[in-house]
Amino acid sequence: MRYRLILPLLLTGSFLCAQEKYHAVILEDVETFTMDSPVSGSFTVRRSVLVNDKAGEQEAVFHEYTDQFRSLSAFKGTVERSGAKPLKVKKDDLQMVSIASGLAEDGFIVGYVPSVAYPYTVTYEYTMTFRKGIASFPSFVPVTGEKVRLEKASYHLTVPAGTTISHYAQKVGEVRKEETGKIDVYHWEVPVFEGFTEESMMPSWRTVVPNLSASPVDFTYAGVKGSQGSWEDVGRWCFGLKEGIGGLPDDVVAQVRQITASAGTDLERVRILYDFLREHTRYVSIQLGIGGYKPFPAVQVHKSGFGDCKGLSNYMQAMLEAVGIQADYTLVNTDRARFLKDYSGIGQMNHVMLCVPLPERQDTLWVECTNPSVPLGYRHKDVAGHDVVLVTPEGGAPVRVPVYPDSLSRRIHHIDIDLREDGSAHIDIRKELYLDYTEGWLDFREWSSEDRLSGLTQGLKIQPQDLKVTGIMDNFRDYDGSRFCPRMEIDYSFDTRQYATTGKDRLFLPATPFNNALTVQRGTRQNEIVNGSVFTLRDEIHFHLPEGYSLESLPAPVETDSEWGAFKAIVSQDEGGVTLIHEFRLKRFHEPAEQYDSYRTFVREVNKAYGKELVLVKKP
Repeated sequence: MRYRLILPLLLTGSFLCAQEKYHAVILEDVETFTMDSPVSGSFTVRRSVLVNDKAGEQEAVFHEYTDQFRSLSAFKGTVERSGAKPLKVKKDDLQMVSIASGLAEDGFIVGYVPSVAYPYTVTYEYTMTFRKGIASFPSFVPVTGEKVRLEKASYHLTVPAGTTISHYAQKVGEVRKEETGKIDVYHWEVPVFEGFTEESMMPSWRTVVPNLSASPVDFTYAGVKGSQGSWEDVGRWCFGLKEGIGGLPDDVVAQVRQITASAGTDLERVRILYDFLREHTRYVSIQLGIGGYKPFPAVQVHKSGFGDCKGLSNYMQAMLEAVGIQADYTLVNTDRARFLKDYSGIGQMNHVMLCVPLPERQDTLWVECTNPSVPLGYRHKDVAGHDVVLVTPEGGAPVRVPVYPDSLSRRIHHIDIDLREDGSAHIDIRKELYLDYTEGWLDFREWSSEDRLSGLTQGLKIQPQDLKVTGIMDNFRDYDGSRFCPRMEIDYSFDTRQYATTGKDRLFLPATPFNNALTVQRGTRQNEIVNGSVFTLRDEIHFHLPEGYSLESLPAPVETDSEWGAFKAIVSQDEGGVTLIHEFRLKRFHEPAEQYDSYRTFVREVNKAYGKELVLVKKP
């Protein structure tokens, strides 16, 4: 009898030790959605999580979105720690936070974050009630953080018999369907998942963790019937939602026509109205309309001066229509470039913009209505190359937003360093930014002096003094066709007390004032190595040498080229100066984890070249 007691204790101890290598362990996650009718249903969840440290806490956080279409109807939870009395969590203990800053009537996040010492186990059991329509079933993503083990998880979907559904699943077992006469039940069981490790240049989370999205093909939402059997059907439903909300009052139409009266082309008219939009409205991230699908009427946005992506796009579309310019309301997912395979559920779209054909120029404008800093016509990195759906009277039309040539994505530094004999220096820099490199600087003119200092000195190896911005130039208002490339130049200067290290008759100076070294991880790579974008970084550095000094020796040029990227470094000397050029280009790749040693070798070669010092010697 004694040995029978000891053996379970030993096994339990081994089990707990094994679990400590994870930030959290999901002991159970069982989620069930029951569709009672096309417009009502309930979603029940039982989730139990062992949390070992702060990094695993996100798996134990409870949060659900509620609005006029869904509410939290039941909730109970417990938080347990070894040697302590279990803490019961009631519905009254939950926090409710408005997501619209008081601008929307019913959008809230209901949540709870355990606040106890680690390790602890939290268990939630709750029910969400759905009413007025179901366009998408709750998505199933049982693991969201790295180094989280999933032991038991399943998703169960019950619908009235004959209801057609569509779904997309990744790392979830094969679906099992039961037909009982009145209902159809779908079951998905998730195999034990050992977790993943967060790494740079890794594949999309959707390909790494178990996840499931499902929707009814035919649905009714807020009294509006629709289908999402195809993107054409989705677009037709969205077009119906917009009926009657795009009109503007006669006085607003007259105002719009008046401010565009002097324009000679449709492009000029669009530019004038785009400027009007940014001057008179502001973006607010709120779920307005029916469940976040229907935009606010154009007249309401005009009066209030605010709206989300749907409301602002609809308002801009209405102004364009008032001056005779067609624009298509456009659905897009900014996080993912491609539609999920064989799944046209509207729930996978998270943004709206406008597509404006310009037949007179044989051109198409893609207009971002939510960020007034984005240059007109610029296809920013969250939409360029993405699949989108144009909402037209004939239905949805899937198209792809054009991409830019890889050669346009680049950052160039022109650096002029006036070096003094004591190692101090005066430095002038021109920062040239192109395409997506401009995106973090689009509103630079409005930055505070503190933000400018922080942005312009980021990555410097040296301590700057008395930084001054001496010039700003951009072409953001110069759209001239589909190959338009945003460009920005920022000129600035500063002094530094020590650029070079002094020695007996010598100065030792870094080849560049910027820390351009690439980073790599140690240890064994876990994920595939993925880079989906190509860019070029170029530094052109000219040193004015102190009188009486020269370069001790001319470094040999460096040039390397591999499947990962290319790098070159060239140093030349002229009368009284030294010029150095660094150029780095990262290529597009998708390689297995086993190739990471090859990537490390490439990075070491680049970093060695970036880290070289130049040595100046005083002439006798």
